[in-house]
Amino acid sequence: MGDFPYDTYVFDLYGTLADIWTDEESPRLWAAFSWDLRLRGAQWAPKELKEAWRRLCAESLAEKEAALKRKGLEGPGEADIHQVFRRLGALRGVRMSQRETDDLARHFRALSLRRLRLYPGAKELLAALRAAGKRVILLTNAQSAFTVPELRCLGIGELFGHILISSDFGAKKPSPAFFASLSDCGVEADRAVMIGNDDESDCRGAARFGMDSLYLQTAQSPPLSGPLPENCRRIPSLSALLLHEKGLIH
Repeated sequence: MGDFPYDTYVFDLYGTLADIWTDEESPRLWAAFSWDLRLRGAQWAPKELKEAWRRLCAESLAEKEAALKRKGLEGPGEADIHQVFRRLGALRGVRMSQRETDDLARHFRALSLRRLRLYPGAKELLAALRAAGKRVILLTNAQSAFTVPELRCLGIGELFGHILISSDFGAKKPSPAFFASLSDCGVEADRAVMIGNDDESDCRGAARFGMDSLYLQTAQSPPLSGPLPENCRRIPSLSALLLHEKGLIH
């Protein structure tokens, strides 16, 4: 293997390219966020806001999974954070516009974010793939309201030819339907590889799609659920992958 053997490289984001730590249990988060909503006319005490948030996230997820089932598609589903924000307002008689829910999402994420940085070699790998004429695609389980601004912050958004985010689709990896959305981008499974840090979501999901995968274990990787698929191999780091695919190390 060498000289970037695949036509398309599909990446996970959080835990693979980016090291992130968020704290949604912080009392300071809910105190500050409740003030944001109260200044918009939606009166929430911090404790009841946190409880309502969790309930509405669960309701949104259940609705998305029911919608997938009606279409005959396999989940897991993905909640819609914009819907949750709108409902938090509606429960207090306040109607939220798309712009307002975007603002709320950015504020909420900023309050919960403790760390966000690229892993060593991430940007260099993406840039090298693009320079080699390869297609680079993001397929990530995330909320677009959080992820799109964070891609700009990390300085890698423009390095992807397509950005596929689970909240926009309504399902998340390892959903076969979400992986199948790669076909709409012209991806041929036998000429593509998935790079991720979750053996179930990334590697087994890719295997069901007929795509090879590369497993990167990071501090954010969940415990392995079993042996890796036959068409998956481990990589020690993104920097090592860059050198390997260029044929500089074996």
